Amino acid sequence: MSSFLYKSNTDYVKAEVVSIWQPNPEAVKKGNSKWANFMYLVDGKQYISSNRIQVSMNTKVGDLKQIKYDKRNPEKIYGFSVKRACILFIVAIVLFIIAKFKLF
Repeated sequence: MSSFLYKSNTDYVKAEVVSIWQPNPEAVKKGNSKWANFMYLVDGKQYISSNRIQVSMNTKVGDLKQIKYDKRNPEKIYGFSVKRACILFIVAIVLFIIAKFKLF
């Protein structure tokens, strides 16, 4: 959400996945996720992200992805998914309706 609020302070760059972390073993498919660090160039300087962002389960080290970074602190990257935002919006509406009409 913070990347949306500070849109003028962010930009996109093509980046290479340099490391991947998973909370569960690779064999666990349901409920698992992958989080990646990236290496990328901004104004001719190479950066490695200081934080990880969630990536698809088929992502591998060496893959190229477009990422969003903070122009003021290029080592910080943001993960934003329209699909995830839509799901969160729908969940918020459902919870609002439940609370408003005291359905539970």
